[in-house]
Amino acid sequence: MVADEGVVIRPGGGQHHLPMTKDGAKSMATFLGLPWNLAAKLRQETFGALSTELLGQKQRYDLMLQNGSVTSVAKHTGHRSLNPARVLTALESGVKGLEYHRVLILPNYTVCIEMVGERREAVVAEDMIQAGVQMMFSPIGTIEPVIRGYVLRLLCTNGMTSNTIIREFSYGGGGGGGGGAGGDSGGSDIWPWIRNSAKASYNSLDKIVAQYRKMMDEQIPANQRASMLEALMKEAKITGADAIAIRAMAIENPPQTSYDLMNLLSDATSHLLESPRQIVVAQKAVADYSSESEHSRICPVCRSKRGTTSSPSRN
Repeated sequence: MVADEGVVIRPGGGQHHLPMTKDGAKSMATFLGLPWNLAAKLRQETFGALSTELLGQKQRYDLMLQNGSVTSVAKHTGHRSLNPARVLTALESGVKGLEYHRVLILPNYTVCIEMVGERREAVVAEDMIQAGVQMMFSPIGTIEPVIRGYVLRLLCTNGMTSNTIIREFSYGGGGGGGGGAGGDSGGSDIWPWIRNSAKASYNSLDKIVAQYRKMMDEQIPANQRASMLEALMKEAKITGADAIAIRAMAIENPPQTSYDLMNLLSDATSHLLESPRQIVVAQKAVADYSSESEHSRICPVCRSKRGTTSSPSRN
């Protein structure tokens, strides 16, 4: 039966035979729209022939291989697959001295790499942050690669992403950051795009530090701390026990400034949250909160300074 390993397919109906793992067969059934509870009961030869026939009706698809066997099948996105080893080489050639901090394996065959370099700068005395780069990509091309600034707060090893530099590769027109370091055009130029975007993101440390210092001057009124924390946790989609733990930390050490509030959430992404997907969602919320344009829009302290206290609306 298909539930046991041993299924073989012939992509394109040719002479090349590819074995499938059990997970690969299950992924194939899902991709072809076959209920697994029925497909699992088919003979291996029958499932292999059916899969080969139905795949032949698909214009494009991607096969994930491991040790010569198909482990997964995915819809072809039109994005180019990226060799992880070459991605790392491009990042390291863009910024000398990068070291790995963390790797997150995300849904949709996506990988998020966090790397830090040697450059450091103090936000204030004894609060040092280390410059780095975060890159998100898919080895089989399910997403377009994205590079953004990343910093590691050494005081408590919080990792934070930044929207100061963020570039998404477009296969016809270079980096989505618009010219400059991201301006390499065409799919064949993705490797210099990675090198140049990593360098630009790494060198954005000065701008990131300047924004953090600005946030340190934004005192949060005591009667607004709870509502701001709840709003930020909502953006980060943090609920349940994790939200309770963050509230407890806020009670023990109330966030006095916007910078304190940001670090309360970034601490959760480094020490509390366990799901890679949840970590990335929370990192984005922190990055949006700390970005100059987004922060001034959502922060009630900033809005009060501008003479408006109404809640912002999203268009």
